[in-house]
Amino acid sequence: MLKVISIINNKGGVGKTTTSINLAAGLAQTQRVLLIDMDSQASASLALGIERAKLRPSIAHVLYGEVPIRRAILQTHIPRLHLITGSLDLADADLCLAEHSGRESVLRRTIEEVMDEYDVILMDCPPSTSLLSVNILVAADAFIIPLSPSYLALEGLVSLGEVVTQVRMNLGRVAPVLGVIMTMVDPNNESHAEIEQQVRGHYGSKVFQTMIRKDDTLSDSPGLGQTIYEFAPESQGAQDYQALVGEVTERIQRYAAVFAQLNGATRAQAQPRPADPRGDGATTSMSASSVPS
Repeated sequence: MLKVISIINNKGGVGKTTTSINLAAGLAQTQRVLLIDMDSQASASLALGIERAKLRPSIAHVLYGEVPIRRAILQTHIPRLHLITGSLDLADADLCLAEHSGRESVLRRTIEEVMDEYDVILMDCPPSTSLLSVNILVAADAFIIPLSPSYLALEGLVSLGEVVTQVRMNLGRVAPVLGVIMTMVDPNNESHAEIEQQVRGHYGSKVFQTMIRKDDTLSDSPGLGQTIYEFAPESQGAQDYQALVGEVTERIQRYAAVFAQLNGATRAQAQPRPADPRGDGATTSMSASSVPS
């Protein structure tokens, strides 16, 4: 079942945390959601109103075997939305994880303990390439890539594609792309419009129809520990993220069976590719064609 979704891009400042918290809150309107803050800066945790003094125990302490995962789960102020915080302790993740047997799968094994308790598990990921990033890719059933309309963000997309390809070659398992979401878009900016057109032309249906327009309320709401739905429910930011919630829900339902087959494939077992759920004759692959390259 497609349940664990990473929000990831190797470039910072593209709206990963904003997307993580507002997508999580939107999905929690009807589903049981766990948001895991995988970033040592703990931005998603702080944006949801968690005080810095209450960030521990975090996902780091769970990964290091210091506390059981259920002890680290917090109920947020939003019904049906639970959180495992990030903390500065994640800065030591690569060193600590390297000591584990099956080190690339520690996060997946940890999440599996509570998998049945949630409908969706989201992970807000750091903008880096590391053993922790590999754990995130292995743990996820699929991932969403936020992309702002800038050259450096496109480079982060390409870099992520290279990492995914390497992980697949070395481990035989990696999450496929659920979708690319354009963020911070100014519809009146010709450069933004050109980049959006290029991205849609190159990646086609992998790009969500929804785009997150530039909206100051999206950057203001975390300061009050609120999601966009609480801070400015009538704003274009709230409308855009609500539309994204609908698209993500639809894709999860539509792609679940296909992604389950893909995640079960290995290098040693070359199997026919399943038909793309779009029904357009294309195929869905875990190879570099599934991600930017």
